[in-house]
Amino acid sequence: MANSTSAAELPNKIQQLLEQRQQHTAAISQIDHTLAKVSAALGGTTAPLTVSKSTATPVAVKAPAVKGKKRTRTKFAVSTNDVILAFVKAKKNPTSKEITQHLLSEGRTSSVASNALSVLTAAKKLKRTPLGKGILGSTYSIA
Repeated sequence: MANSTSAAELPNKIQQLLEQRQQHTAAISQIDHTLAKVSAALGGTTAPLTVSKSTATPVAVKAPAVKGKKRTRTKFAVSTNDVILAFVKAKKNPTSKEITQHLLSEGRTSSVASNALSVLTAAKKLKRTPLGKGILGSTYSIA
């Protein structure tokens, strides 16, 4: 919908819009200042917005990268599959929980246990027997 403004009102309207723009720019500057304080209080983890002087449009400022530990893959002398097979032979029908606890005690992750058990069961090296209806877990024996 077009705004009808007479030629005589146009300079006043332009001046009014320029004043509003200046107020908004000042408000954005104040918001950026507050966000910078918050960012500093949080250790620089937020990305405050700044106003570009030429276009007065918000421009995202990239937050500084947070340096953390890079996770590395741990290598063991004996594979997880071999550890599980040896544990099942020694323990005679251990549950999946017991196998997971054994692997955790060796410093391996818990997700490794379920993956290795699936691989060994699919390869017919282990036989899986569910614990019962409504009970989570299984017992494993050498196939």
